[in-house]
Amino acid sequence: MKKWIKITLIAAAVLAVLIVIAAIAVSPVAKNYIEKHDRELIGRSIRMERLRMNIFTGRLRIEGLRIGGSEDSTTFFRLDSFEMRMRLWPLLGNRVLVKKISFAGPDVKIYQRGNAFSFDDITARFAGDTTAVAATPEKTSKPWEIGIYDISIRNGRVFYKDLALDAEWGMNDLNLHIPGVYFSGEKTDIGAVLNFAEGGSLSTDVGYNIESSEFDIGIRLQDFALAGTLPYFRQSLDVTAVDGRLSADIRLRGNTEHLLSLTTEGTASLAGFALRDRQQRPVAGVDTLGVKLAEGDLGKMRFVFDRIYVSGLSALFEMTPEGNNLAALMKSPAAETASPTTVSASAATNPAPEAAPAPAAEITTSAVPAPTAANPAPAAEITTSDTAGSATPSPTHRIADLEITNGRVTVRDLTMHRPFEYTVSEIRMRSRDFAPSKRNSMTVDVRMQKTGSAKLRWEGTLDDMNNQNITLWLTNLDLRDFGPYCEHYTAYPLTKGNLTFRSQNVIRNRYLDGTNHLDMFEPKVDKKRREIKAEMNIPLKLGLYVLKDKKGHVKMDLPVKGSLDSPEFSYRKIVLKAIGNVLLKVVTAPFSFLSGNKENLEYINIDPLQYVFTSEQYASLDKIAQALQDKPEMHIVLTQRVNMRRALPRQAAGALRMAYAEHLKSADTTGRQPMSMLEYEKIQQTDIRTPAIMAFADSLLAQRGISPQGLSADDKALALYREKAAGQLARMMAARNKALTDYMQSTHGATAPAFRVQTMDSLALPNYAGRDRYTIALEVDGETVEVEADDGNAGAGTDAGAGTDAGTEAETDARTNTESDTETNAGTHAGTDTE
Repeated sequence: MKKWIKITLIAAAVLAVLIVIAAIAVSPVAKNYIEKHDRELIGRSIRMERLRMNIFTGRLRIEGLRIGGSEDSTTFFRLDSFEMRMRLWPLLGNRVLVKKISFAGPDVKIYQRGNAFSFDDITARFAGDTTAVAATPEKTSKPWEIGIYDISIRNGRVFYKDLALDAEWGMNDLNLHIPGVYFSGEKTDIGAVLNFAEGGSLSTDVGYNIESSEFDIGIRLQDFALAGTLPYFRQSLDVTAVDGRLSADIRLRGNTEHLLSLTTEGTASLAGFALRDRQQRPVAGVDTLGVKLAEGDLGKMRFVFDRIYVSGLSALFEMTPEGNNLAALMKSPAAETASPTTVSASAATNPAPEAAPAPAAEITTSAVPAPTAANPAPAAEITTSDTAGSATPSPTHRIADLEITNGRVTVRDLTMHRPFEYTVSEIRMRSRDFAPSKRNSMTVDVRMQKTGSAKLRWEGTLDDMNNQNITLWLTNLDLRDFGPYCEHYTAYPLTKGNLTFRSQNVIRNRYLDGTNHLDMFEPKVDKKRREIKAEMNIPLKLGLYVLKDKKGHVKMDLPVKGSLDSPEFSYRKIVLKAIGNVLLKVVTAPFSFLSGNKENLEYINIDPLQYVFTSEQYASLDKIAQALQDKPEMHIVLTQRVNMRRALPRQAAGALRMAYAEHLKSADTTGRQPMSMLEYEKIQQTDIRTPAIMAFADSLLAQRGISPQGLSADDKALALYREKAAGQLARMMAARNKALTDYMQSTHGATAPAFRVQTMDSLALPNYAGRDRYTIALEVDGETVEVEADDGNAGAGTDAGAGTDAGTEAETDARTNTESDTETNAGTHAGTDTE
């Protein structure tokens, strides 16, 4: 008996020694095996400073782990230490219980070129061909329960570089803590907490039913810093920085067999968001963005939001001769390929460790096997359940409460000779029960830069942009803020004035029918800048002065109509053209505008041979006097223009008639008496082509040694009395000017400089070929505009005294409103009836 016990004890002792020896030897043996067969295992070099394994306590610890690159030129993965603690006895009861898994100082470097990654050779090794084996029925057994707890990553580092784009992205001090992951037969519960190095955290809880494939995922993101996402923004945007912190609390529910049936709900918020361009200017930003999703159904494409709230929305829009800053932010695909940019997520303060470029051999073609006929590229698995009922339902979106507060937008225009900058603030917008598919109503209120406010009301549907109703109110805007535009289009600097504007634009089937009511109070402009080549040549100063009513208002109605499909359609150009047409219309027909009737006074027709004015001509002078009284700062200049080529033959013929009459008088022995008016008019009506007068003219020509052979009646009169006729015409022009000046002064008190009369330049007078008339010019603060600049062609006949010529009316849909609510039209022209 004692011998049996002794043998048993010896055997047990030997077994224990063997187990101890095996336990001691397993660590170096395992380390040596792994390092010796590393190429066979993963195709890369593996080195470890120390490997410790305790088969009794279930503890495994690895220190100083290094995994090389594809050709060992760089280090692909490095780990300071790895520790796992596992309870072994529960394995007997189909339970896997890992008490702790810890990764300390993991450091991984990933390189990408096109679609190939630096780890593709590793994944390809473990994704080899597999042969399907017919499943054999197995005896049902107790399901395994798996629990992994206290999972942590400390001081991790990730470095990523896209070799094609030369874009780098790095993450330092990566820390992750997952309290536990538990798989228990039918149900699985996973919880994870991730703390970001830049601040913030991500926590998740996952519930998964293995039998029904249903999952319930909760994601809670707290104060995630967006600065680390800069490389992703820079893939499509040319920005230098992105600021802001993102938080979210989202619930996802669905089934892994039917992913399109995913439903979600939750909230999300964004704080301090800003995108900065190359000049470090914030081009877009949000102080606070809050979203509450009540229902999101991916299968039904239905998304219902309880509330979307935006506070502190800001934007910068800058126009330059090359384009605008928002378009410059967008990277074109060609630019991204031709001009790769380097991006560093951690910036200069946190450079990525060992960020040396990977050698060309780091990513080889063998890393990603090319698809062949024998080995085609794997296709995405699409199950019948996913394709059944593949007809995509029409999306449904609804926002119960949409609100924007405290917005701010700055617009800069650097395309003109003087920069324009304007900022609107306190932008407020509110809409209830908003849905793209139904007719909505939205109101936007804005505070303008210096004074005034704006209000926009929109009614329409986003799904039908061809039919809209938009109304805009601008109240008490300071016109000086828009001086650069005024100078650019008219060359006049704006110096004073306020604007109130109301515009309603209705779009029906892509045809715009709009009306704009403009009311300016005391608008004033400075002298025209001659060095500026303005797009519109209009007398703005004079037009505004004439348009201004007694209370200082300038009111205009500006209809705008047109097809949105027209390539020449431009709302701004249509409105500016309409305003320009109104100003031109007022300047070319000022008296009809001021008097309130449709007959305009553009000039006063005259007969070069008349000595006194007709009643019609006096009526025209009375209109001018009334205009001077209505607009005391306006000056009017009348310029007498006579067609000497036509007037000289007429006056010379008159002189010949008078000489012939005097000749007959001298032959009368009954006694000479003064010529009566009736006799004078009778003489002037005599045709000089009568034989008696021609014989008399021939005798006078013979006395002067001039042959009358081949000369017409007018030629004979000019040969005899040209100089006399010219002198008489000059004296008659001076007499008319004096009579006109005396009448305006004595009757209406109109004197210089408010009212002046002049004859056209003596050098230009002999070559003047227009009609005989007084032209009218208006002057305001040094700016002079002639009402009828084109005197026309006199033609072959004479301009018989008083006539009515149809004036030219500027074509425009615009109308002007004065106190009498009149409309400017073509006017009548006063003249004489005598010849």
